[in-house]
Amino acid sequence: MKPKKCKSCRQVFDPSRPMQAACSIDCAKAIARRKREKIEAAETRRRKEAIKSRPELMREAQTAFNAYIRARDADLPCISCGRHHNGQYHAGHYLSTGARPELRFEESNVHKQCQPCNTHLHGNLVLYRIGLIKRIGLGKVEWLEGPHSAKKYTHDELRHIKATYAAKAKELARDEV
Repeated sequence: MKPKKCKSCRQVFDPSRPMQAACSIDCAKAIARRKREKIEAAETRRRKEAIKSRPELMREAQTAFNAYIRARDADLPCISCGRHHNGQYHAGHYLSTGARPELRFEESNVHKQCQPCNTHLHGNLVLYRIGLIKRIGLGKVEWLEGPHSAKKYTHDELRHIKATYAAKAKELARDEV
């Protein structure tokens, strides 16, 4: 048989069996230990994910959604003040999540907004509405401002939202490169 490289210590050795991956018992034990640790870590991650509370899942879904919005609007200026700058940008909600939780994950309700407009000017809503009409049209803005049925997201829906928007953000990042 041809010489092989040990999967543990990376030394070249002459195998005595066709499927032999390690040069010694100690290396075989190290390989088995790493494999067992990897399986245990995956099981721990699965268990932690299963016991997450709804607020934790909501926070994670919101983080993924906000990252997508910032990536989607990366080339656009702040929706409120219309300026480009080197500061921090947020995913600013036109109708806040406290006032309208059913619109929390509505893409047309959230746009890139500079930190001063979002934080210091509390959303700069008058100029936000003007910018929003320019971007999505008056009809869609009136729909956002109209009545909506209440929405209480389930654990599975929040996991789906998180996965969907993480994938969309990743796709946008891949397209930029």
